[in-house]
Amino acid sequence: MKCDLLVIGAGPAGLWAAKKAADSGLDVVVLEEHLAIGLPKHCGGWLLGCEFTDELFPQLKYAMPHKRPSRMVVIEPVSGQVQEDIEDTGWGGYLIRRDLFERELARLAVASGAKLFLNARAEGLVREDSQVVGVKTSSSRLPEVRATVTICADGKNSTTAKGFARREIAPAAEAENYTGVLMELVQVKDVKPGEIEIYESEDPSAKKNSFWPHPGVTLTTFDSIEAFYELKSRQDNLFSQKLVSSFPIYINSFQNRKNMGYFYPHVAKDGVIFIGDASGCAGIIHGMISAHYGVLVARKAIEGKDATMRTLGEYEEMIKHSDIYHTPFCYRRIRSHYGSWREWLERSKEIKVG
Repeated sequence: MKCDLLVIGAGPAGLWAAKKAADSGLDVVVLEEHLAIGLPKHCGGWLLGCEFTDELFPQLKYAMPHKRPSRMVVIEPVSGQVQEDIEDTGWGGYLIRRDLFERELARLAVASGAKLFLNARAEGLVREDSQVVGVKTSSSRLPEVRATVTICADGKNSTTAKGFARREIAPAAEAENYTGVLMELVQVKDVKPGEIEIYESEDPSAKKNSFWPHPGVTLTTFDSIEAFYELKSRQDNLFSQKLVSSFPIYINSFQNRKNMGYFYPHVAKDGVIFIGDASGCAGIIHGMISAHYGVLVARKAIEGKDATMRTLGEYEEMIKHSDIYHTPFCYRRIRSHYGSWREWLERSKEIKVG
């Protein structure tokens, strides 16, 4: 199969790239390794509020459960002291069911003309004279897909041994990961839908945790399943006490980059560009904005018949001058990078797409 633009990965960044490229008239193919769009889930489903989010949400025409966050509370779990209580001033955006959100993005991409293939894992890049010209896949139906430009959007897995960022652009130190489990919990005590709770402590036995309460379910992460049950049994801090009656109804393991949120030094090579988590950034909205920039440059390369770094290098320059580069979604390092959660949220709501 041949196309103008090949997208590896059908997460939010990849699907938005596919939609925007198909809207502009390009012949687009999307490869997704899993059997369903939106699964497994990778995060709490927060669309950070900013101008891009406000313009995006009305395009999601089909009913999708969501909740507008009203506040974020930062709490020291051992003492119970509230360190920051931040009401929504425009940063809140939406808490959404991420699996349904991604399926709606897939519908939009296909409606725009993109071709979407599930159960088709991209296994390796195809090169001619060092330039990427497509991929080999795990699918017997389309064992090879050729494209003028390939967009790599293989998400959080991009820094694992089989990931394309790790193989192509991520230095070993930049690709270091940590592992954990994402859980959907029911019966978490004393949480309110839309009120995000962040727990931070100097006590090593009460590490950073969080609650992302949706209507009827609360999302959170732990180092492991065993860590959840150990915390639930302890009852020696506020976070643990809220877990006492809770039970998981969904569990998924994940690997996150320790330096999550910060772009890699290079996010393009001849014939290929990297967006979303594959580029080093983090956050649904940051990833989708990186896709916007990626498509602008990919389209120029396709129309000009030059997919070398002479053209694709412009994507790196766009990223380095963008708001998402200078206001990273560096969730694990908010206070060390911004000084406070409030400062991060206030700066993030001003993100613009150039």
